[in-house]
Amino acid sequence: MNNIDRIQEYIKDAVISPLERLMNGDSGEPEVNLYEKYYLQGGYPPKDSVYRSMLHAMMVPYYEMYLNGDTRLCCAGNRLEFVGRKMESIIEDDDQFGNWASDKDLINAAENWGDNLKRFEKESRRIYRFFHVLEVLLESDCQQDWRDLSQKLKEMLFKSELCYDYKTDEVLCVLHAFTMIMQQNWPKEKKKEMLDLLNQHWLFLKHYYSVMIRHIIGVKWTKFSKVVETVMSSSQSFKPHMHIFYCGLMDCVDELHLDKKHQREMDRVMLLMQEEMNRVNEHSELLYPLCDAIFPEDFQRLLREHRPKSYKEIENESNQKDELILQLKDQTNRTRKELEKSKEIIEKMVLSSIPIEDVDAELEQYPPGTAWDMLKDLNANPIISMQKAWREHYPELLRKYRARLFGPIEQQQELAEAITKVAERPTYGAYYASGSTHDDKSSKLVLGEEKEKMVPLKRISNE
Repeated sequence: MNNIDRIQEYIKDAVISPLERLMNGDSGEPEVNLYEKYYLQGGYPPKDSVYRSMLHAMMVPYYEMYLNGDTRLCCAGNRLEFVGRKMESIIEDDDQFGNWASDKDLINAAENWGDNLKRFEKESRRIYRFFHVLEVLLESDCQQDWRDLSQKLKEMLFKSELCYDYKTDEVLCVLHAFTMIMQQNWPKEKKKEMLDLLNQHWLFLKHYYSVMIRHIIGVKWTKFSKVVETVMSSSQSFKPHMHIFYCGLMDCVDELHLDKKHQREMDRVMLLMQEEMNRVNEHSELLYPLCDAIFPEDFQRLLREHRPKSYKEIENESNQKDELILQLKDQTNRTRKELEKSKEIIEKMVLSSIPIEDVDAELEQYPPGTAWDMLKDLNANPIISMQKAWREHYPELLRKYRARLFGPIEQQQELAEAITKVAERPTYGAYYASGSTHDDKSSKLVLGEEKEKMVPLKRISNE
């Protein structure tokens, strides 16, 4: 047996056969003793370039099955995790997988996944096998035109009706999210982190996707109110992120084209969701970078326009209002004390026989209302009112500060009355009598509504 044949047989015994046994539901252990057959007979074949090339060529049919969600490989009962780990180890040894996958139609692959997953409607977690395929594509540095791919998916999905069916559309949405992640200017580790976040929270995010693309994915429900109720009550893990779903719903609810019955039902559950969100102490921002990457044109705007305030924010605002009220009260007290002090100084000025002109000049420093009140208070003081100089000048001061306070108001009232009189004054139109012209010296003028009464126009002779 030459070296090529030996490598080929080893790959069949160590890789292909265990994989096929897993596909059939059996143990993934090799059927032959690899140690005795290969190690004791000259050692295992080295995983050099020859080995990698042969491994890739022999695995291509299985890669096709894996990429397209073939039920024998991707839905293999309780052996799913074993298959996943086996495929990972194989692809780690195949440095050509990434280049091979770069030329594949991933939309067609997702459609095939959807068709195959429909056979397992009661096992919703099988969608997560597709996430494993995406993880392998990311890890192997698969290169596609992610921007073009995401645009095609958006044109397919962002409609008011289903693109295919609830299961296939779900897979297409996962692929869309993956293409948006791959477009970001993030390091590879950051992209893996975001894909893992998408995987962990997909049960919630698929409801958010349903709102954003205006039709329900992942479940057979036909009513959006049912989706809202699920987000609101099905899982405690949804609570910190509920506001994200709510923002999308508030923005898109008018585009769901609900009839009156379903709109009333939607209004009811949305009010319940608002109440539920008010009980959440803190809205999580964990999914913000992911959602911003998936929906870059909408997500930040949705948060600005529709994000409800958290309990902590409401509490902080309440505390700020209380603080402002305290500051206002403190400022009012200080102003009142300053006015009282000013009033005392003016009283001393009058009692010290300081000329009234100086008192007048001091009063002019204050706003009209304040000056008027201070003047009245000064005159109410019996000691001041008995001062001869004060009694002589008070009437004049009273007229002055009354005009200063009430003058602008009275002027506005007079102006308003004048405008009203002008508006109510009847208008008269001047008309020439029928058949007359401007040059007709016998023309007669018709005034207003009295067109029947002809008034002769008096000629002015230049002679």
